[in-house]
Amino acid sequence: MRVLLMSLLALPLPLPALASDYSCNFSKECYEDEACAASDFTVEVRSGEDKMVTDFGTFPILAKRDEPDVLTVFVHSEGAVYLLSAGPRAARFTAHVTQGPQSITYLGLCEKVG
Repeated sequence: MRVLLMSLLALPLPLPALASDYSCNFSKECYEDEACAASDFTVEVRSGEDKMVTDFGTFPILAKRDEPDVLTVFVHSEGAVYLLSAGPRAARFTAHVTQGPQSITYLGLCEKVG
């Protein structure tokens, strides 16, 4: 896990003029090893502001990879880390909470906006 996090932090950020914003909608939520349930969770990636906006807060983006078929965003907040991975047909958002520890995975789609 440390290697993954360190490699994400080492990724270069794209120039703001080339950056895209994204709107993501997640229809399934999977908590730990419980069965997945319906969800209406949303995430916005505001590249020009270097922020990720979720239903539970706005966070600065620490690392981002934005290529034609790959979007990966890494965010850290007090008590948790978040990873968004998206491609043309699917997106995953995971929240890793340090208390417990525990994790929640959201399944859905992301689209470029603007």
